[in-house]
Amino acid sequence: FLYLIVVSSRRRNARHPMPGRELGRDAAKRRGEERESDEDCVVHPLLSTRELRKWKQMNEQYVEDVHLSSFYQSHTLLMLAGLVCVLVWYAMSHDDTNDARARVVRGIFACAFAFAIFSMVALPNGPFVRPHPAVWRVVLGVSVMYWLVLVFCLFQTRQSVRDAIEWVGDEILHYNAPEDDPEYGMSCDVTLANLWSRVDVFTLAHSLGWIGKALMLRSVWLCWMTSVAWELTEVIFAELLPNFNECWWDQIVYDVLICNGGGIFIGSLACKFLECREYRWESITDVPTLRGKAKRVAMQFTPQNWTKVTWDPFSSRRRTLGTIAICLCVLLTELSTFFLKHVLQLPTKHWVNVLRLVLWFLFGLPTLRQLFIYLTDGEVKRLGTQMWVALAVMITEVLLCVKYGREMFDPAVAVRVTVSWLCISLGSIAVGMLVAERIRIDRQHSQRAASPAEQRSRRSVSPVRGASESRAGSCEQEAAEAKKLN
Repeated sequence: FLYLIVVSSRRRNARHPMPGRELGRDAAKRRGEERESDEDCVVHPLLSTRELRKWKQMNEQYVEDVHLSSFYQSHTLLMLAGLVCVLVWYAMSHDDTNDARARVVRGIFACAFAFAIFSMVALPNGPFVRPHPAVWRVVLGVSVMYWLVLVFCLFQTRQSVRDAIEWVGDEILHYNAPEDDPEYGMSCDVTLANLWSRVDVFTLAHSLGWIGKALMLRSVWLCWMTSVAWELTEVIFAELLPNFNECWWDQIVYDVLICNGGGIFIGSLACKFLECREYRWESITDVPTLRGKAKRVAMQFTPQNWTKVTWDPFSSRRRTLGTIAICLCVLLTELSTFFLKHVLQLPTKHWVNVLRLVLWFLFGLPTLRQLFIYLTDGEVKRLGTQMWVALAVMITEVLLCVKYGREMFDPAVAVRVTVSWLCISLGSIAVGMLVAERIRIDRQHSQRAASPAEQRSRRSVSPVRGASESRAGSCEQEAAEAKKLN
C-alpha cells in the first residue's frame, strides 16, 4: 500500500510539477491539457500509457471503423432480459418429463448457454474484431468452460469419465481396437493395394489440419520443423500407441510429402494472397445493390486485415524460447489427441474427438496472435487472457493423459519414451532453427549482392510502417519492408 502511494505520488509530481510563479487562467488551462493527455496513466498506477495501449491491442481490441453503431453497442440490459426470457421459456416448457437424464442434460446446456451470454457481455474482446468481437468473447468463455470440465475430470476415474460420456451422449461406447486403433505397419509391401488402402477420410482431415496450422503459424519453416518433429514423435511413441506403427513409405510419402507438405503449401499460398491484397472496407449502407450488400455481409467473416508474421527466433532470447515453446505446445496438443482417444477408449469418429479439434482450432487463432505480440513487443509484460486459458487447457489435458495412462502403460517404459521424445524433439527443433537462420543469412547476402539498378528500384518503393502492422500495400512494399528490417 505504501509502495502504491509512493509510485502514484511520484508520477503525479512528474506529470504536474510546481508551476512556480505561473499563475492565472493560462496555467490552469495548461494543467488541464496535461491531465487530458495523460488520461491513460491515471487508469493504472503501475503501467505506463504505452504499456496500457499495447495491452489493449492484444487483449481488448476495439473496432475503429464502425459502420452500424447499433451492432457494436453493449446492450447489457437487453442481453440480460433476453437471457431471462429464454431461461424461463426453456425451464417452464420442459418440466413435465420424468427422465432424470434429460433434465440433467438440459440443465448442463442451460448453464453453458448462460455462461456464453455472460462471456459475450463481460469478457475482453481479444485480438480480433471479425466477424464481431462478441464471437471471440464467446470463444474465450467456451475455452474457460472446457478447462473447468477438464479440471473436474481430473478428479474422476477413467471409467467414471467414460460412463459420463455415455450418459450425456445417450449411447454406448463400442471400442473396437482394430478399427479405432489400427496398426498401419502390419503390411509394408509397396503394392498398389497397400498404397490405396492408406487413402481414407483421415488423409483429407490430415491435410486440412496442416492447412489450418499454416494459416495460424504463417511461417513455412516453422510448419516444416513442426511436421518433421511430429513424425519423429510418432516413431518414438509407437511403443505406447499402436496407431503410430506405420510403414516407412507411409510416413515419408503420405504424411510428410502429401498431407503435411500439401497442407503447408496451400496454407502458405493463402497467406501470401492475403498479405498482398488491399483492405478497403466500406459501409454496408453505402452499397447500392442487394447483391452487393449480401457480398459485404459475407466478407464480414473474412479478416479485417492480415498481419505478416516474422518470428526471427535468434533475434532475442524471448523469441528463441517462444519458438521452442510453440513447437512443443503444438506437439503436445496433437499427442494429447491420440492419448485421450486411447486411454478413454473412444471411437475415432466420436463426437468428443471432433468437438475437441474444432475447439482447439478456435482457441489457437487468438492464442497465436497474442503470443506473437508477446514475443515481438518487448513492452508487453503480460500474457493475453486467451493465451493463458489455452496453456491451462493444454497442461490439464496432459495431466489427464498421465493420470489415466498409469492404468494402461508401464511407468518405466512411459518415462523412458517421454524423456527420449523430449530430447529428440528439442534437438530437431534446434536443428530446424539453425537451418532457418542460415537460410535467412544467405538471403541477406544475396540481397546485398544485387545489382545497383535493383537496389534503386527497391529504394523507390515506399516501405510499410512495421513488420507487426497490417499490410495494406502490394508485394513490392513487402519486399522493401523486409529489406529495410534486414
